[in-house]
Amino acid sequence: MSREARSVCSHESRHGFVTSLVRGATLSVLTILFLVVSFSPAFAKNNGHDKVSSDLQEQFQNGSLTDSVRLIVNLSSADPKDVAKKVKELGGKAHRHFKNVDEMVLELPLGALPDLADMEGLDYIAPDREVRSLASHIEITTGASQVYAPAPGVLPFQLPGLDTPAVAVAVLDSGIDAEHFDLKSDLRRRRVVLSLDFTGHGGLDDPYGHGTHVAGIIAGDGTSSIAVGRDYAGMAPTANLINFKVLDEYGRGYVSSVVAAIDQAITLRNLFNIKVINLSIAAPPIDSYVNDPMCRAIERATRAGIVVVVSAGNFGQDLYGNKVYGSITSPGISPSAITVGATNTRGTDTRSDDTVAPFSSHGPTLSHTTDPVTGEVIYDNLAKPDLVAPGTRVVSLERSNNLLVSIFPALHVDTGSLNSRSRYMVLTGTSMATAVVSGAVALMVQANPGLTPNQVKAILMYSAQIMDGPDLFEQGAGMLNVEGAVRLAKSVSHFAFAQPAGASLMPSGALPMPAQTTVAGEPFAWSQSLIWGRGMMRGDAMLTTQQLAYAQSLIWGIGRHDAWGQGVSYYDGLYDDSCVVFGQNNQWNYITWNPGTSMPSGLIWSDRLYSSGLIWFNRVISNDFFDVSSSSLIWGVRGYAGYDMSLIWGLRDAGLIWGLANEW
Repeated sequence: MSREARSVCSHESRHGFVTSLVRGATLSVLTILFLVVSFSPAFAKNNGHDKVSSDLQEQFQNGSLTDSVRLIVNLSSADPKDVAKKVKELGGKAHRHFKNVDEMVLELPLGALPDLADMEGLDYIAPDREVRSLASHIEITTGASQVYAPAPGVLPFQLPGLDTPAVAVAVLDSGIDAEHFDLKSDLRRRRVVLSLDFTGHGGLDDPYGHGTHVAGIIAGDGTSSIAVGRDYAGMAPTANLINFKVLDEYGRGYVSSVVAAIDQAITLRNLFNIKVINLSIAAPPIDSYVNDPMCRAIERATRAGIVVVVSAGNFGQDLYGNKVYGSITSPGISPSAITVGATNTRGTDTRSDDTVAPFSSHGPTLSHTTDPVTGEVIYDNLAKPDLVAPGTRVVSLERSNNLLVSIFPALHVDTGSLNSRSRYMVLTGTSMATAVVSGAVALMVQANPGLTPNQVKAILMYSAQIMDGPDLFEQGAGMLNVEGAVRLAKSVSHFAFAQPAGASLMPSGALPMPAQTTVAGEPFAWSQSLIWGRGMMRGDAMLTTQQLAYAQSLIWGIGRHDAWGQGVSYYDGLYDDSCVVFGQNNQWNYITWNPGTSMPSGLIWSDRLYSSGLIWFNRVISNDFFDVSSSSLIWGVRGYAGYDMSLIWGLRDAGLIWGLANEW
């Protein structure tokens, strides 16, 4: 495989469906439904792409034409008033227009769908899919504690570069218990500064329990645990939180609620200093990121200067423990988002024994479009996740009497405290890893408010630790390194967002040295590389010089290799149909795959693939692999013979508890 480097600046309806779809496909933090369908010529086309999502076409094919269907429509040139008028003529109703993301929620008879699709100015039509949630030691192992460990008499965030106005993180989840002691300053001032309900069910609290746990990982200050001799503090313990409730008391919701919340975050970003959105949820990756409603909303948020951090998903292995590739969920398929996989720290502060958690979803992204004429499936094939972070047995806040702990009391962590506002619980999943990264990003933008979302992603990748063994589709750019990321963030000009391409980003003239971090007595080197498209980039100029790639108008990794200027080298072929890279000695190493083929019903890379010490055989991802039941936020397996099932790791179907003890 060639490793030749070159300068980036010069490198530039109703007919047969293959699979049946669960009607009203459930969007679950732990759920992906992979579909390949034929497109009906009855629906209008737009720029070569079918306007109607594949699952909606199947619903049209199999459902009653008089049934009412709730839709999300991506607008292009259509006037929302004209769309509302058209929908009314078709016997339906227009519910709302989200102007920041240019999407509308509609309801109309299923039989009127082709007439709606014929309307000019509509870019894409998808069902308003049901959604559900996915399911300290963390401070030390990520290096976060080194960022704000104060000297005697100095309070956290009084350190140089961390004394700017508090950053707010918008948590789009099942709600937050704003009265938990760990989310209040001096037990008085709430750090949950705004709460809004997008479910329509009323109430802003968190009867399900997932959102409070996620919020604690991001910004819990550990007050309650320190009082009993433990430390369960979160990543950014003085950050503010925005509670946008998009999931109900059972961890369920709709894509439209998520889109509405993102739209609101864009509107309120300056008023509340919203710099980060955390999405520890997931949906079926049916549509390409170009059409997916949540991905489009995320792109708008990123262009508005908000960093969006999302879960990769929890489908990294099948029932027999085999790796499964192409299992990234939506909106983790978005190139604009920072998609996070999970690691297992094995309960130690040292990083040398960390591994990628087997449940953590692997790339590449299999979201797709289908040629309406030939039926050819065109996969997005983006490199995901972007990085990995701790996500196994994470202890964080417990909303008293939440549904998860009520059904499974063993999730509760007994600290001896009887106060309902000082409780903790343990969960596992990429949801938790996502919250860890959101907290890290809050620290970064607290240290340097001038960073653009693309600069945040670049710094996270550059400072990450490449793990030995896992390949690119398992670990992304590597393990999160908060100390290195914040040190780099503080070094970059605070006015970088306003500087022209080619300007110096480093007031000191050079990157901070050494390019390594020490955690628990173990030093490790930074990757000093970025993943861009299908290749890797190296060169100090990536961070010492303002690059076109850092503009908020440019989507990370999509086209524009000329977005990187002099001093940056691009190494092609990070992965393709015949090869992928894996980590070894903090470097990317190439490994050859046998020639492979891509099947319409799933991803097959090769007949036999050797990587990371494992052999993979031909696999096809089928619909029944993915669980669309109310398995909630916690990762679970259905059980392997010979394993101790005594630990609770996840919820499945009819209230079953599954877990792995020995591996973790």
